[in-house]
Amino acid sequence: MPDEPKVWTFYSTGEAYGAVQCRDDIQDGDVLVIEREQVIGIADTWPFALTENHGDLHTLKDHVDPRTLEGGKYASGEALAEREAARLNVPLTRAKATAAAPANESKGDR
Repeated sequence: MPDEPKVWTFYSTGEAYGAVQCRDDIQDGDVLVIEREQVIGIADTWPFALTENHGDLHTLKDHVDPRTLEGGKYASGEALAEREAARLNVPLTRAKATAAAPANESKGDR
């Protein structure tokens, strides 16, 4: 059974993106919180935002649902992201609209 996702807080989306790429302690599905940019995201090879604001994180195409993406790999992280968003009063409009792979092809979005 995989580890439960963790919450990581960063100063900027650029810092979060770099950390996901370089640090072994951040796992796919962990939650990324960048409060000052009003961004909540999920760690992945291409970390993606669940909020309308995305900064340097990727976005998901409208038809993609983070709960079912890659066989549900991110479902528990998305649930944790919802709790963090509620705590910080940051709307997760991307999660409500549904998403499945980053969307900006120039950035490798699904």
